[in-house]
Amino acid sequence: MPHSIFIRERKSGKARPPELVAYDIDSISLANRLVRRIAKSFRNNGHDPETGRRWFQQKTSVFDIYRWHQ
Repeated sequence: MPHSIFIRERKSGKARPPELVAYDIDSISLANRLVRRIAKSFRNNGHDPETGRRWFQQKTSVFDIYRWHQ
Protein backbone atom coordinates (compact mmCIF):
# COMPACT_ATOMS: atom_id res chain seq x y z
CA MET A 1 0.00 0.00 0.00
CA PRO A 2 1.55 3.36 -0.99
CA HIS A 3 2.27 6.09 1.53
CA SER A 4 2.38 9.88 1.40
CA ILE A 5 4.20 12.50 3.46
CA PHE A 6 2.42 15.60 4.72
CA ILE A 7 3.48 18.75 6.56
CA ARG A 8 1.13 20.83 8.70
CA GLU A 9 1.93 24.06 10.51
CA ARG A 10 1.01 24.10 14.20
CA LYS A 11 -1.05 27.20 14.85
CA SER A 12 -3.53 27.98 17.56
CA GLY A 13 -6.89 29.10 16.31
CA LYS A 14 -7.06 28.80 12.53
CA ALA A 15 -6.09 25.36 11.21
CA ARG A 16 -4.65 25.10 7.72
CA PRO A 17 -4.90 21.90 5.70
CA PRO A 18 -1.75 19.76 5.50
CA GLU A 19 0.54 20.14 2.48
CA LEU A 20 1.56 17.12 0.42
CA VAL A 21 5.34 16.70 0.18
CA ALA A 22 5.66 13.24 -1.40
CA TYR A 23 3.37 10.43 -2.53
CA ASP A 24 3.36 6.89 -3.96
CA ILE A 25 6.10 5.71 -1.61
CA ASP A 26 5.86 1.91 -1.70
CA SER A 27 7.77 1.10 1.48
CA ILE A 28 6.63 2.11 4.97
CA SER A 29 10.25 2.04 6.15
CA LEU A 30 11.33 4.37 3.34
CA ALA A 31 8.47 6.76 4.11
CA ASN A 32 9.43 6.78 7.81
CA ARG A 33 13.10 7.39 6.95
CA LEU A 34 12.17 10.31 4.69
CA VAL A 35 10.02 11.88 7.41
CA ARG A 36 12.83 11.50 9.94
CA ARG A 37 15.51 12.89 7.60
CA ILE A 38 13.43 15.87 6.50
CA ALA A 39 12.71 16.77 10.14
CA LYS A 40 16.37 16.31 11.11
CA SER A 41 17.49 18.61 8.32
CA PHE A 42 16.25 21.48 10.52
CA ARG A 43 18.23 22.55 13.56
CA ASN A 44 15.26 22.43 15.93
CA ASN A 45 13.40 19.14 15.51
CA GLY A 46 12.02 16.27 17.51
CA HIS A 47 9.43 13.58 18.04
CA ASP A 48 6.05 14.21 19.68
CA PRO A 49 5.25 11.08 21.75
CA GLU A 50 1.57 12.07 22.11
CA THR A 51 0.91 12.09 18.34
CA GLY A 52 3.79 9.90 17.19
CA ARG A 53 4.71 12.57 14.65
CA ARG A 54 7.98 14.32 13.95
CA TRP A 55 8.19 18.09 14.13
CA PHE A 56 10.60 20.83 13.13
CA GLN A 57 10.88 24.56 13.61
CA GLN A 58 11.53 27.06 10.85
CA LYS A 59 11.98 30.65 12.07
CA THR A 60 9.04 31.17 14.45
CA SER A 61 6.74 28.45 13.06
CA VAL A 62 6.57 24.82 14.17
CA PHE A 63 5.50 22.13 11.70
CA ASP A 64 4.41 18.51 12.06
CA ILE A 65 5.63 16.11 9.39
CA TYR A 66 4.13 12.65 9.08
CA ARG A 67 3.50 9.62 6.90
CA TRP A 68 -0.01 8.67 5.84
CA HIS A 69 -1.13 5.53 3.97
CA GLN A 70 -3.16 6.19 0.83
